[in-house]
Amino acid sequence: MPIDVIMPKMGMGMSEGKLSRWQVQDGDSVEAGQVVLEVETDKATAEMTADVDGVISVVVAEGEVVDVGTVLGRIEPAEGAVVKPRAGGAAEGPSAEILQANGIALNVQQTGEGPAVVFIHGLSSSMELWTGLDQAGFQGRTLISYDLRGHGRSEQTPGAHTLRKHTADLVALLETLGVEQASLVGHSLGAMIAVELAASRPESVRSLSLLSTTAAFPQETRNTLFELASAASFGGMEGIADTLIELTFRPAFRDANPKVVEAIRRSILSSDAASIVAATRMVAKADLRPRLGSLNCPTQVLVGSEDGLTPPDLSRQLADAIEGAQLHELPDCGHAAPVEQPAPVTRLLAEFV
Repeated sequence: MPIDVIMPKMGMGMSEGKLSRWQVQDGDSVEAGQVVLEVETDKATAEMTADVDGVISVVVAEGEVVDVGTVLGRIEPAEGAVVKPRAGGAAEGPSAEILQANGIALNVQQTGEGPAVVFIHGLSSSMELWTGLDQAGFQGRTLISYDLRGHGRSEQTPGAHTLRKHTADLVALLETLGVEQASLVGHSLGAMIAVELAASRPESVRSLSLLSTTAAFPQETRNTLFELASAASFGGMEGIADTLIELTFRPAFRDANPKVVEAIRRSILSSDAASIVAATRMVAKADLRPRLGSLNCPTQVLVGSEDGLTPPDLSRQLADAIEGAQLHELPDCGHAAPVEQPAPVTRLLAEFV
């Protein structure tokens, strides 16, 4: 009986992936453990190996984007061949679905059972930001991630972005999913949304985990963000993609992970420029400092030691302004902490929620 080669689930936020390169040809003989193809998302890449000695048939061509669990190829086992055990659950998990919330269409993924943990990504990103986190670390929890309005596969909405709109989207989404209270995990802009919800509807928030963020940017950074918004207004995402990459990842990570960085760059280029411009201007103007004193839920703040956009000093100020907040500095880490350091981020989040 043929053995399927399937698109794996490489992380909790992954619903689909791209077949980037076949290492073998249709009809080739392969050996168990041999690398046969490369697959990728906008946040991760992986090599797929053969589970058995045999002859491979290619089902999906290079360059195709398919759902998790899709059969990419099949191997007809050689006579007497033994199937190599496959890592459990690699391709399991639900695909994302489009839900109506607050009058717009949001791309949402939900998995697991138990108290809810909601993951909120940052500017010019998507729920794929969380792909590298180990879902097994959150046993006994319902994990929810979604694309913000104007990001990923959620609806592109006209007009200005405001924290009030984004927070209303999240409130409506929780109501649609029947979630009365959740632990919120937010990255950058996502953390600002989490703070706003915790301040305006404290009964809805069990705990806050705030990654790579600030309550308000210093004027120099605000100027940089306004310049990025202006550049994207005139030149589209092509005009700011490289700058966003430089702000997001430390140089050592970019040098060591060119495929990951290039995949993320392609994702940035595919973003809707008008939505990113509106969201960037919103982030530049945001000032949540008056909200921090009212927060009364358990809170932790995580920051990379080499985060150039929201450096540790800003995170320290944020944690100091929230009663009882914990601060964790991640070594060898830039702004995209869930991508650069997924293992310690998973551990800190799982222990806290």
